[in-house]
Amino acid sequence: MKKSAVVCPACGFESPAGTSACERCGTRLPADGDARFAQTVTMMTPAPELRRGEVFAGRYEVIESLGRGGMGSVFRVEDKKVEEEVAFKLINPEIARDRGIIERFRHELKVARRISHRNVCRMHDLGEAEGRHFITMEYVPGEDLRILLGRIGPLPEDKALAIAGQLAAGLAEAHRLGIVHRDLKPQNIMIDREGNAKIMDFGIARSAKGRTATAPGMIVGTPDYMSPEQAEAVEVDGRSDIYSLGVILYEMMTGQRPFGGETALAVAMKHKSERPRDPRDRREQEQDKAEWSLVNEVYGKVLEPVPILES
Repeated sequence: MKKSAVVCPACGFESPAGTSACERCGTRLPADGDARFAQTVTMMTPAPELRRGEVFAGRYEVIESLGRGGMGSVFRVEDKKVEEEVAFKLINPEIARDRGIIERFRHELKVARRISHRNVCRMHDLGEAEGRHFITMEYVPGEDLRILLGRIGPLPEDKALAIAGQLAAGLAEAHRLGIVHRDLKPQNIMIDREGNAKIMDFGIARSAKGRTATAPGMIVGTPDYMSPEQAEAVEVDGRSDIYSLGVILYEMMTGQRPFGGETALAVAMKHKSERPRDPRDRREQEQDKAEWSLVNEVYGKVLEPVPILES
């Protein structure tokens, strides 16, 4: 008997049965056996929509909707106060009612604002108006890497390596400041109109030198891209982000993630215990071995499993 499609609780897109994440927005899809995982999309109730031309808080004029996720709806708006376009995320009311979550956002926004790098999307402010909470951040014209890969498939080698290099540069600056992203994935990477990559949403990041913002034993991240350490809910440092970067590089080169599974837990365990299939075997077209020498070098260094970190 054929299994029915899985409907994404965030955007309503129907993905094939057994899919671990929404093929449109990347939201973790519900599946049995995933109770250990606290997905980054914590709540799925959409925030009230804003209409084009509407002015929120007497300051932000809506230009267009950019999408909707579990945390809320995102819009391109013009900040009338500074006459600049910004990305505006309206947080779902169910989430905003949890003062602990809002305080965590406030703390982590302060941390994320310390990062100033051309390959990192700048965070601006966490505010409240008209009874609703919102976050403003740099607006990046373009599309996220998930949409790009879905549209064109595997990237040319030079393009994939150029994007990986830019992401590594952005992460290096964050790690220099002691900040770990912990949820690096294609949906959190914007590619602008000039082909430059910017890392977005350090919303669950925290200072590696500071106090944790999550409960002990809580797994935060997206299992398709998380390091084995995250799957075990132990303390992580910047090497966990580097592992996620390796997974993203693999997907850019092959058009597929290293591992799949019926549940998030199954995927996470494969990251811990298995080596992925050689990316050359997954490439749609035959490639000269010489063309892969640089890819293999980067792949071998980046995707190698990270040792369990000592606390």
